[in-house]
Amino acid sequence: MSEINDPELVAEVSALHHEYEAALVGNDVAVLERMFWQSPDSVRLGIREALYGSEEIGAFRRGRPNIDLSRTVTRLKVVTFGRDMAISTIEFDRQAFGAMRHGRQTQVWRRFAEGWRIVSAHVSFTFEDATVDQLAGLVGLPIPAAYRAGVEINLARARAIAQAVLDFPLPDTVESAPVFQP
Repeated sequence: MSEINDPELVAEVSALHHEYEAALVGNDVAVLERMFWQSPDSVRLGIREALYGSEEIGAFRRGRPNIDLSRTVTRLKVVTFGRDMAISTIEFDRQAFGAMRHGRQTQVWRRFAEGWRIVSAHVSFTFEDATVDQLAGLVGLPIPAAYRAGVEINLARARAIAQAVLDFPLPDTVESAPVFQP
């Protein structure tokens, strides 16, 4: 038996990932809570939240609205180490903020006496997609594929110009603009 990527264990953790994914998009909070390690040391870093401990993770799950949680997993990779540790990594696409977004998720799994549990998880959207798609969604203006590269170039230019202004040293005694007084 191989110490890394034992085929039986890869299949076992892959099946757990599929169970987790079904519970996530179906908002089955009981299953989601069961799959996380019930410990103050478990961690979940999400799109907009940093949750430390199973109490915070559970409270987040119970308070999250069940609104369009569907997503499409585009890639799954499971790596096992020995008999009791695994890491699952996915890429996914999801409709969010009025636009299609590309995201990533990593979960660290550990086998305990009661079975496999997620001890740490991280979820994020890719930055480039988030910027262009989020801005397009906010103004209600879809960006056709033919124009996307040009929009990304112009946003990068605007970011560079803004950064140069923000980086310019200005003493605290200097007012950056006159204060309007009626």
